[in-house]
Formats: sequence, C-alpha cells, structure tokens
Amino acid sequence: MLKKTVLDNGFIIQKPFNHHLQTLVDYYFYLDIPVSQLKLQEEHVIPFPRITFGYFFDHPFSVTNHTANETVTANMVISRIATDQISVKPLTDRVKIIGAHVRPYTLVFLTDENISKLPWLIDTENLFGNRAKRFKRDVENCATPQDMFAEVENIFLKTILDKDLSTIIKAVRLIESKKGEIALATLSEKLNLSNRTLRNHFYRALGCSPKDYIQLVKLKQSIFQMKHSADNLTEVTYSQNYADQAHFTNTVKNLTGESPKDIRKKMPDFRFLQF
Repeated sequence: MLKKTVLDNGFIIQKPFNHHLQTLVDYYFYLDIPVSQLKLQEEHVIPFPRITFGYFFDHPFSVTNHTANETVTANMVISRIATDQISVKPLTDRVKIIGAHVRPYTLVFLTDENISKLPWLIDTENLFGNRAKRFKRDVENCATPQDMFAEVENIFLKTILDKDLSTIIKAVRLIESKKGEIALATLSEKLNLSNRTLRNHFYRALGCSPKDYIQLVKLKQSIFQMKHSADNLTEVTYSQNYADQAHFTNTVKNLTGESPKDIRKKMPDFRFLQF
C-alpha cells in the first residue's frame, strides 16, 4: 500500500491506489486544524492548472471570486480551471477538508456536461445528486484519513465514464512537457487541428481556452521556482521566458491579484499553495 505524506502546511496527502486513477488524480488530501493556527484568515488561491474537489464537513468556507464579484458558501465543491482571482475564508473555528487535486481533463471523464457551461465553483451535489450525498454519508463514517481517501477513490471509480479524450490529453501533455513554452499555432499543427477546433476541445473538456491553460502552466512554473529556489525575481523572469520583469510582474498580478514580490513574502503563510 502507498504511504501517506504529511506536508509542512499540515496537509496529509496520498497518491491514488488504483493504477488507472494515477493517470487522472495527482493526489488526495486531508487537513484538520483549528482556525487559530492559520496565519492568513483569508487567503488568495493561486490559479492552478488542476481541478480541485473538496468536502468541508460541517466547517464551510466562504469563497469569493473577485473577478466575477461573487461570493458563495462552499460545503462540497469542485473548482474549475480558471484565471479568475479567488480567495477563501473559513466560516467556523475549524478547517476540516477531504479532497483531491486532479488533472485538468478529469472532470469531463465524470460528466457529460460541457465544462465551460458549469459554474466557476461547482456544487458537487447539484452535479452528481444522490451519488454525492452517499459519499458525504460514507466519508463522515470513516475513522481515519486513509479510510477517507479510500472513499474518495471509490467515488471516482464508480463515476468515471468510458470516453475517448485522447486529443485533449495529448494537448495538455504537450503544453506541460514544454512548460507552457509553445505557440498556439504549433500546438494546433502538432494535433492536426484548426485553432478553432482546438479552442472548442479546450472549452468543452477543460472549461478554458488553450491560451488560458498555457498561462496557468507558466504561472505554476514561476511560483514553483519562487518557492523552491533562492533565485531573485529577475532570474525567475528570464528563466521562465518573460520578456522583462515588468511583463512578468503584470502577468502574475493580473492572474493572482498580487505581485510576485508580495506572493513570495506571504508564501510561508499560504496554506492552500499546491506548488
């Protein structure tokens, strides 16, 4: 059996047990801490080229989309891939979450809905109905995080649909293998698709444009370098192939609402930083 890992931000994570799910799910996660241990009571979530599922038990969060100027209360939700500026804030005295970070195309394996037509924050019960309600009941009866991870895996396995998504999977893999350094024309050419057809594939399966996804992959690379190296921001700028530091700063601020300098300063206090 695969071992679970405890991260320095308090999360317990676990890779999928099932071989097929290892191609769709990055990892399951669990966190249970008092809010008093959070240094940031409200935290900006860095846009990420992954979809996140989360169930908050009886400790819901307030989730604000600053781009859409909308706030919702989250109990069991799925966050779509987006370049929107989003922050989260606990509404009780405790944070208790079970969830999963999954590949960008995993959601379209679970539903026949056009992903671009779904809300920016998807109510899991609205999408999956009684299946989601049974999951809540089952996971609440679990005694350990390991048991909860097994229930998350079980619901994925029961819900996965048989689909041919080879085109969008190949497109995502190409973008990620190039770390976002690929032109849309080159991507279309390698997939033997028109730009319009490629865009349609992305919107239906991921809910965003290929350009947006490329931006998120580049952002992920930049934040990872900022977190795991001592490189200054000028070095990060040029290693990530931005034209200059002003371009890098403006891009990051447009996507996150904060400058690279501010993000780096707050980074030790981020609880929801997946990099």
